[in-house]
Amino acid sequence: MTKRLAAALFVLCWLWVFASAWREPRAYQFDFKTYYIASQVASVGQSPYNVHNLRAAGGNPHILPFCYPLATLSLFQPLSQLDYPVAHRVWLGIKAAALALLFLLWRRRFLTPIDWWVLLGASLLAFQAAVMWDVKVGNITVLEQLCLWTGFAFLLMKRTTMFVFFTVLASIAKLVPIAFLILLFIPALRSRGNTIRAVAGVAALAVITVLPFASAPHLWPQYIHAVVSQHPPLQANPSVIGVLDELARLPDTQFLAVPWIKWTMLAAYYALLFLVSRRLVARSLASGSVERCIYVAVFLYALAAPRLIIYSYAIVIVPALAMLLPLAGNQRVGVYALLAAMCLGGLPILPTAAGKFISDVSPWLLLWGIWLTLTVLDRAAERAEATPTELVPNARLYPTHS
Repeated sequence: MTKRLAAALFVLCWLWVFASAWREPRAYQFDFKTYYIASQVASVGQSPYNVHNLRAAGGNPHILPFCYPLATLSLFQPLSQLDYPVAHRVWLGIKAAALALLFLLWRRRFLTPIDWWVLLGASLLAFQAAVMWDVKVGNITVLEQLCLWTGFAFLLMKRTTMFVFFTVLASIAKLVPIAFLILLFIPALRSRGNTIRAVAGVAALAVITVLPFASAPHLWPQYIHAVVSQHPPLQANPSVIGVLDELARLPDTQFLAVPWIKWTMLAAYYALLFLVSRRLVARSLASGSVERCIYVAVFLYALAAPRLIIYSYAIVIVPALAMLLPLAGNQRVGVYALLAAMCLGGLPILPTAAGKFISDVSPWLLLWGIWLTLTVLDRAAERAEATPTELVPNARLYPTHS
């Protein structure tokens, strides 16, 4: 009964979020407003990458820049023909349907042992409410995640052509998810055919990205500039570049704004990530578990991404639940988790700028905390020569033949 009440409460919270966005088109989905206006601007021959064009067309000085490939606009062209309040609600309905399908996919294929109330609660609040942020700002992330996790589901069935198709589909807007095609090279899947599929997937995305610029080559440098010039604040971008950018703004650490110092710090970060992760990655590859390799790849993707906007943290909800919850019975892990939960909310109260900085970066710190927990426990199990099922009692992630 308690679990059902919890699930019902989280469903009501989700309905509340969608109802609020439905009632107030002007206060929600400002990312969608950018897509909508950019599509209209492009249709009359103007540059969608010139933010002044967007703000003039939308009559709003606060419209955000558009920084996706031209191919993305084809998705929004039909919506741009509608009055904005109608288009806003249609897009919200599309996102609601995509989110329902995503939850169903997560629960049935990746999180079968986990109760619905846990999934609904985590999707609502985890990583500073990443999924809720996506709904509120109207970004494309939910659709991206639906395509990506559909591809992962096909990969578990070793239907690699469908995995490549959905990974390419997930990458059309933001490009970087195409990196997951590297999963085709893990020992359990490596083959000549999968190498060809990976190359074909990268080539297909390149064609989809570049071809629309053939009729307007002057827009290509504008697109590149729009992508590289984005420096969201740390609160919206808790990632390695977000941290370095924020530190460069502080009086005592402004030296990080010097390009060579910033690049050196970035290289040091990736070296640290490699040193911390190499054993867990090697054991995952040796395990023969495709599912475990997917989860490890997702964590590394999130930790390595130079820019990871807060709503993109939705990608780590499934691996965090799948890999951490089986460890809940470990007394040491339970103590650490309780201590972190008790202390995390107090960090923003630290004096001067430190409190706000730690509050803004807390999703990234949480991600690192989960990753370090997994690496430490995996190393302890390796030293004790424990079987994988003794480390984490989940045969899908740690099969006995590793």
